[in-house]
Amino acid sequence: MSPSANHPRRERGVSLIELAVVLVAIGLVTLVLVQFLQVTTQERRDTAGRDLLQRADDALLAFAMINSRLPCVDSDDDGIENCAPGDTTQVGRLPYRTLGLPDASARLVRYGVLRRPDPSRRDADLALLRDRFAPMRVNQGIATEWPLGNRNGLDLCWALRSAQEAPASADFLHVARPDAPSSMADHVAYAMALPAPGDPFSSHQAGNAPIFDSPRRRASAGYGDRVLAVGLDQLWTRMRCGDHLAAAAHAHFNAAASIAMTHAALRDYQTQLEIAEKLAEAYVASGVAAGFIAVAGVASAAGDIADTISEGLASKGIVSYRVALAAVATAAAAAVAVTAFALIGKAAESLTAAENAVRDVQPLIASAAALETVILENAEAADAAGIY
Repeated sequence: MSPSANHPRRERGVSLIELAVVLVAIGLVTLVLVQFLQVTTQERRDTAGRDLLQRADDALLAFAMINSRLPCVDSDDDGIENCAPGDTTQVGRLPYRTLGLPDASARLVRYGVLRRPDPSRRDADLALLRDRFAPMRVNQGIATEWPLGNRNGLDLCWALRSAQEAPASADFLHVARPDAPSSMADHVAYAMALPAPGDPFSSHQAGNAPIFDSPRRRASAGYGDRVLAVGLDQLWTRMRCGDHLAAAAHAHFNAAASIAMTHAALRDYQTQLEIAEKLAEAYVASGVAAGFIAVAGVASAAGDIADTISEGLASKGIVSYRVALAAVATAAAAAVAVTAFALIGKAAESLTAAENAVRDVQPLIASAAALETVILENAEAADAAGIY
């Protein structure tokens, strides 16, 4: 057989090898592409989950700022919060329709809110709008905490502060420690969680207890939930509770209390001045009386001199020593009279000063009264305005 007769066979053999190489290459590319698409899909799902939780977090903060409370949980999976009176359920689904979230996948979000009711002002039910903030007011000279009947963001801030000061309890919303999921870490204001795509919730999110896993817990073969938790101090900072509560609770009402006490002090001072005025009037009257008594004493002493002289003439000088004594008595009475009239002058000056002081304090009292009213109105307006 000639070489030319074998040539077509060699061409067909090379074509089969090339085809096999191409098929192997296509298989490798397909395998890499499938793995790439799987990773990309997983990253896309993870990103979508993080974005969903972030949008829900922004919506919750906006809801709290507008409504001065956090939303209640959705207990019947209709996307609307369930806030029946007396119902303090802490864990359920996210009320995404109440929050205005258009993404229906938000119905998968597990949502928890701290609800720690208390009949006193230490109430820490963050989903309940209640007048908790009672600033210190001076009422009839007595400083006392006085509720003003307003319900706004200040009351939510007060509830956050009460929650921060309350003792730890596993009965209320909290997160577990990342390194020890069975141990309690801290209370939080609210928390949300999403399961891994296509999987049910795992760990604490699979139950109804008021506990979430830590957002810092690492994913593992049996755990893939994504958790977002906002602490009490974190929400306090986000809402700027420190600035607003300090101004409304201390700056405004401290000024109101100060001017109220100043007003009361000025009124007391006026009373003291009026007493001093009456005493000055009494001193003047007493000085006048002393002056008349002294004049009468001079007249009496002069009469004694005349009687003594008469008796001396009748007794040929036997009682002449009494003339000298009567003269001394007259001089003393005259000195008393001079002193009495000098005291009258001093008492009159004191009376004039007291009258002037009483007159001068009147406009101060009137100004303090007007200022007290204005500052108290501003303080009450600050409470009514809330924090935004």
